[in-house]
Amino acid sequence: MTGSKIKSKFYKKIMTRVMWRIIAGLTFVILAGFLIDFLLRNYFPQYLPYEPFANQIIRAIIALVVGLWIASLLVAYAESRFAHTRKDLYGLTLLIRITIYIVLLAIVLSIFHVSIAGILAGSAVGGVVLGFAIHTFASNLLNGIFATSSGTLDYGDVVSVNSWIWNIATTGKIIAIKTLFSKMLTQDGSVINIPNSVLLGSSVLMVFAREGDYYVYPVDTMVSADVPMELVIAEAKKAEALRDVDVYIQSRNGLNNTLHMLLRFREVTEINAIINAANKAVDAAYWRAKNGMTLFGQSYIAGSEDVYNLLVSFPMDVESGNIITAAEAEHLDIYLVGKSNVMNTFLVKLCSSGAIEKHLSTVNLQLETIYNKLKHVAERKVAGITEKSS
Repeated sequence: MTGSKIKSKFYKKIMTRVMWRIIAGLTFVILAGFLIDFLLRNYFPQYLPYEPFANQIIRAIIALVVGLWIASLLVAYAESRFAHTRKDLYGLTLLIRITIYIVLLAIVLSIFHVSIAGILAGSAVGGVVLGFAIHTFASNLLNGIFATSSGTLDYGDVVSVNSWIWNIATTGKIIAIKTLFSKMLTQDGSVINIPNSVLLGSSVLMVFAREGDYYVYPVDTMVSADVPMELVIAEAKKAEALRDVDVYIQSRNGLNNTLHMLLRFREVTEINAIINAANKAVDAAYWRAKNGMTLFGQSYIAGSEDVYNLLVSFPMDVESGNIITAAEAEHLDIYLVGKSNVMNTFLVKLCSSGAIEKHLSTVNLQLETIYNKLKHVAERKVAGITEKSS
């Protein structure tokens, strides 16, 4: 059986149920009229003058019950179609409710012989009062219709609601859009009801982008500017939480740098754990990069994985230029990075691969030998000059 035939059969089944409920309602009205007449004439004759009013009340109650019964059937049908096709049929279900409510109101008023035309032709003051009374209701109702009919909101959208009515931006997944309120499952796992007038009339909505089965959630995090951001990002990308995350340098202000991360999640309740893991990874990366930095004069510099920065200080009784020349002659990468009244400070860049401890010991002894030789030469020069002068 084809899909169109199945839908046609299902539609006929729904219409048949609606007709049977209407027939059942009419039958109940007729039977109730006979029952009331029988009871009043045989058991409560003193209440016979109230028979018309009793019939009106019973007919109104039956009309309401049957009408709501039919409304629930039609709404259930629309919602089943919505769940099956993943299409937004909220506007249709809302129109079903409104239409049936208006029809029921007209039926109930006609049962009590109330003229609808007379009500509509009422005083202007009554209209103004009624307008104020239903303003909030109408606002919520219309916003709900416009939201779904225009495609602004769909069931299952993950949005961030930033309203000037409350200060905290709320992020969550739309799980229901009803007549007056919409339900949102927040990232904390709570379900909140937001009036449609607030959700769409007093808020800025950000609908998160989707990449396949994943939503993209932007997060900004601040990192102290005393460490190069390139090193922090390189270290952070080694973490499992940020391996497939896009990370950008958003801004700099001299004291702090802002990293912009595009995190991905499937369920809105995963957001807190994902943000926590990402921030932990950035924090750990920052401290790894900072701990690998070396004092360079009065400030710190950052090293890399294959270079170790060794600082060595010698007294100023040997010229710093001679020390650098002798060290470079022995293939050492050496720089003068600081001077004081009594000491010169040198930076030696070493390859950190292999046994770094033995390498450090060898270079320190090598520099010590260079210094002692140069000092001995300097002392001999001073002694020779003293002998000649005497």
